[in-house]
Amino acid sequence: MENLQIAIEKARANRKENAARPQATPMATSTIEQNWHAFPELAIDPSTLISKRVMTQKSNAHSSHYDMLRTRIRDQAKKNNWRRIAIVSAGPQVGKTTTLANLAFSFGRLPYFKTMVFDFDLRRPSLQNLINHHPTTQVNDVIEGRVPFEAHCRRVGDNLAFSLNSQHVANSAELLQSDSMSDFLSGIQDTYDPELMLFDTPPLLAADDTRGFLSNIDAALLIVEAERTPIDQIDVVEQQLSELTNVLGVVLNKCNYPDPTSSANYAYY
Repeated sequence: MENLQIAIEKARANRKENAARPQATPMATSTIEQNWHAFPELAIDPSTLISKRVMTQKSNAHSSHYDMLRTRIRDQAKKNNWRRIAIVSAGPQVGKTTTLANLAFSFGRLPYFKTMVFDFDLRRPSLQNLINHHPTTQVNDVIEGRVPFEAHCRRVGDNLAFSLNSQHVANSAELLQSDSMSDFLSGIQDTYDPELMLFDTPPLLAADDTRGFLSNIDAALLIVEAERTPIDQIDVVEQQLSELTNVLGVVLNKCNYPDPTSSANYAYY
């Protein structure tokens, strides 16, 4: 399939000409569907996901908070015409990737809403462990032209797709903020037309990977850990994010005291 490569070359040519990037001509729905179904399908073991605290493959009491967050993200993205959302944190091990995985499968249950998920924490990729798929190709292989994207990406159902990594990528900061990355993302949008692209990114304060990448995205969702992420650190990260992109919101993760106003705390299911 040459559609993505053609789209990347088009984006590169537009950039070199220093011209405003034109609006992509919408592809026929049948072509978009064909492009999506060219991805090999990934079989997911629900019990494996549950053991990794990924609970959103089906609508249930455990998925309700993620489903509400999903709907808020969808509504804000639609309102502001946002299609690229980065999931960020100040430091490691706050549940950022687990939150992303749960959001991914929650979005995957929305009919006619195509979502692509990218593991761009290229220094320490971990989304592969939650999904239990260890790819033999890496996203840098695709961006640098060694592997076709349709051979790298994996589809779950009809409208959810994952681009995963299993190895540390050298020079990750340089790759994430390169012109090739910008062209790659433009090519993805032109070829597959996802309603939403979600990106797992490295902790903002750990390296410059995320800071350099944020110019490519529309908004960022900040994940913090209750009783662990310092308030002053949250303030610093929020300020940095607001200087670089739109701040979609802050998610308080691992909270032992649920919001009593949330209907999900009542035995609705």
